[in-house]
Amino acid sequence: MPRLFDPHIHMYSRTTNDYEAMSKAGIEVIVQPSFWLGSPRRFVGTFEDYWENMISFEPERAKEFGIEHYSCISVNPKEAAERPLALDAVEAMVKNGYLERDGVVAVGEIGYDQINDLEEEIFIKQMDIASERHMLMTIHLPHKNKLKGIQNTERIMNDNLDSNKIKYDSKKMLIDHNVEETIGKTLEMGMWAGLSVYPVTKLSPDRAIKILNKYGTEHVMIHSAADWGRSDPLSVPIVAQEMKKSGGFSENEIEKVTFSNAVEFFRQSPKFTWRP
Repeated sequence: MPRLFDPHIHMYSRTTNDYEAMSKAGIEVIVQPSFWLGSPRRFVGTFEDYWENMISFEPERAKEFGIEHYSCISVNPKEAAERPLALDAVEAMVKNGYLERDGVVAVGEIGYDQINDLEEEIFIKQMDIASERHMLMTIHLPHKNKLKGIQNTERIMNDNLDSNKIKYDSKKMLIDHNVEETIGKTLEMGMWAGLSVYPVTKLSPDRAIKILNKYGTEHVMIHSAADWGRSDPLSVPIVAQEMKKSGGFSENEIEKVTFSNAVEFFRQSPKFTWRP
């Protein structure tokens, strides 16, 4: 059985049966980025309860099935335009020490949803928080107009260059939900690229494999992004199997995108204590 790592999955919306199926399929490690609740939040306290659930409860649930669980904490782009709620939640995230907690390996998801100035304000604010703490970032490309999302992210990166210091470290940034029109730019900027294998709204296994054929397996990782929608927590093992069946990839290349690249990226965080 191959060793597998799902670096982007929202277990808050998944059942214990999903954990069991993931374990049987060979998934050993997962990272859960901050998401939304499926309906609009009204209080900062609901953010804090959610973060606490990810940090305290989910690792224990995962451990029952031999899966190591890590978290990324943030105000998600889906909720970033709410004022004053989003600003108050970011303040609480920092003030109450959620980023310093055990198992918190990155700030994320951050980025764009509808692509507007309010979202960008929260995006940059959380990028700065991560940069000040030398933390990893997981960045969300929007469901629609992904090209504009990656172009805006590149603009932010370029706006924060000066002659003496690069403010944001691209090696510590994972851009998720890439598609054919964005992955080249993601890799060109020196970032890590996530491919979300998710029915209907993101990539099919076949599209993901075609992208890997074109762009290679360096700094690319497969994940399920499984959440409230029509999604599959077994996307990583499914892609590993389809890559093997295609005959176009070596065992090492399959392992890179379904396991070792994710280990290499998250190992940059001192909070990522698991070792294969």
